[in-house]
Amino acid sequence: MQTRWRLIRRLLLILLLGCVLTLVSTRFILLAEEQTIRQRLHDDSRQIQYQLRHVMLNYTFATEWTARRLDTDDLSFSEQLDSEASSLFLFYPSLQRILVLDSEFNKRFERFRSEEQPLAKQNFANSALAQAATDMSQIPHAQSLLDEEFASSASDILVAMPFESASATHYLVIVVNIHKLIDQLIRQQITEGYQVAVKLNEQSIYRFAGNDDLRDEWLVERPLSFTTNRWTLELWPTPEKLSEMYSASAQLVFFGGLLLTAGGLVLGWRSLRLHKTVSEQQKEVKQLRKRLKNMHATEAKLVFLSDHDAQTELPNKNGLKNYLLQQLESTANEQHDLHLLVISIDSLRELNHALGHPVGDEIIQRIALRINKALPDAVYLARTTIDTFVAVQSAQEPGNSVDALARSIREAISPQLFIDDHEIYCSASIGIASAKDANYQLETLFHNADAALYNAKLQGYFGIEHYQPEERFELSERRERLHALRVALEKHELELNYQPIIQLRSHRAESVEGLLRWRTAQGDVIEPRQFLNLMEQTGLIFSLTEFVIRSACQQLKRWHQAGIEPLSMGLNFSLRQLTMPELPKLLEQHIKRAQLAPDDIQLDIDAAAFLQLCDHHHETLMQFKKLGVRLCVNLLGVSHQLLQAMRFCSPHAIKIAPELVADIPNEPVQTELVESIIRLAQNSHCQVIAVAVENHQQIDFLKQRNCYLAQGNLLATVLTAEQLGPLLQSPFSGSQPPLASL
Repeated sequence: MQTRWRLIRRLLLILLLGCVLTLVSTRFILLAEEQTIRQRLHDDSRQIQYQLRHVMLNYTFATEWTARRLDTDDLSFSEQLDSEASSLFLFYPSLQRILVLDSEFNKRFERFRSEEQPLAKQNFANSALAQAATDMSQIPHAQSLLDEEFASSASDILVAMPFESASATHYLVIVVNIHKLIDQLIRQQITEGYQVAVKLNEQSIYRFAGNDDLRDEWLVERPLSFTTNRWTLELWPTPEKLSEMYSASAQLVFFGGLLLTAGGLVLGWRSLRLHKTVSEQQKEVKQLRKRLKNMHATEAKLVFLSDHDAQTELPNKNGLKNYLLQQLESTANEQHDLHLLVISIDSLRELNHALGHPVGDEIIQRIALRINKALPDAVYLARTTIDTFVAVQSAQEPGNSVDALARSIREAISPQLFIDDHEIYCSASIGIASAKDANYQLETLFHNADAALYNAKLQGYFGIEHYQPEERFELSERRERLHALRVALEKHELELNYQPIIQLRSHRAESVEGLLRWRTAQGDVIEPRQFLNLMEQTGLIFSLTEFVIRSACQQLKRWHQAGIEPLSMGLNFSLRQLTMPELPKLLEQHIKRAQLAPDDIQLDIDAAAFLQLCDHHHETLMQFKKLGVRLCVNLLGVSHQLLQAMRFCSPHAIKIAPELVADIPNEPVQTELVESIIRLAQNSHCQVIAVAVENHQQIDFLKQRNCYLAQGNLLATVLTAEQLGPLLQSPFSGSQPPLASL
């Protein structure tokens, strides 16, 4: 019931609104059309006014033209007028009479149309024309006026013009039948259906009308004037003409409105059924708009983040590149310079690990604000990595000192930061590169700035370094060395050499240590410390590590097949190699492929790397233990951290560093350290190996303390696999090194 009542109310409202709008629209259109009709009547009456004045000017011109052509001889002007009268009556149909009066206003000449009679009166000294003669002499043009003495009707007008003859002044006068003139004008200008009347002094002098029904409602009055003559024109339409002037718009609007009202009723009836569907769609549209708004916001954020850093809202590396590409082009064209300042926050990663990433993020945000405040408005600032900012300064204006800018940045960063309960001191190293030195090349500019930053970091905290052009040679040499290393890997110029670890009681080799060497095409042998660092900074370290593992496993397999057993293989790896996620897989893959036992492979680890693995890479050590490979730690001394690490992961062997072995038994401190390492190994049930044994005194010292594994040139030098293979079959005397050593 409620739904039905709602439907009835809606339909009634639609009906009421439809009728009201239809009536109002129809009335509005009718008013507009009435206004248009009245405007048209005004325009037509204005046209009559214009045409009347134009015709009267023609009569005036004819009077002036005729008067000025008359000769001064009395007989001559009579003959001329007599000959021209027929032409004037022909071309001017409303012309009724032509007269010439002398200076006393006596009639000297008269011509008239055939239907007219000559004037009985001969002297017109008392006429209106005689009274206006004075004004005519002052105005050198024909004048028009009313004068009943010359015309058969009081409404006719005179057009007069004085002219000079031989004896005196004469007046040329033409009489115009105004009724005939207006009738001719009306019939030419007004179409059928118009009613016209002309009044003179409130008296009708002309009427072209037969129906006065609409006179009071539609009458348009317009004054008709020429010089001193005044008439009133009245114009109105007949009912038939008025009907024609109305268009069908009002009827169309009326019936169209009724049709639309009927359509509205139908739509209103159907709208109730569609109301529920529309409501649901509106809800869906609202949800879609909300989702679209979120999508636009996300898109705008993504566009912003493509060129900006999310944390500091500074431009990122992509935004910096786009900016520099534009600046370098304009700077190169104008031959100006541009400086790139790379600002690296020292030890930020350590702060992140020590204090947590929230504190690290707060540090970055505050340092970004400090740097931004220290920079002039014209300097561009970006954040390219976690701990690196880049400032771009143009050197177009004189007095811009890049060193002063670098110092102001350093001073802005140096004050301590108070975050939560922490008081934090930060430092930054700044590398500066010039666009001119980089030949305005973007990548070269970045390389130069990185090289300068590297040198700045070598100075310690708050280092500032400019890129020096001579460093290009070093960079070029580094690139050449890197290229040569790639070629060496491809051409198998890298090889493993081996040095045996001797059992001092049996004088036989228990294991060998694989040592990487680079044998160049020129025959030079380069040790790893000269190139391993470079390979660790590139992707070559993975290929190199795989080569070492594969070569060592295959060589150990060949020795086992030759009957040299038991024999194990020791491999030296850096911390970078040990933390490679792929290393356990590589070891397992190549050990199985060579059909070796996992404990045939021993990983020699430096003490510092061992501590790092125990502190931060527990999972890597667990993978090594699970795989079954042996771990050997190279020690320079014993510390509390080392003891804690050995409790967490006990190694299988301990090597005494060459620096300690070199000074025994002569130096008491080194001797005491070696004895403590031997006791630690024995108490931990680990093998202990002395490295770099060079004399018999060292061998005697080691034997006295039950250290029976040694490695050094006294026992056997570093050899190739081909040179070492035959020697492994027999005991090593230790008296003379093999002659084929490297």
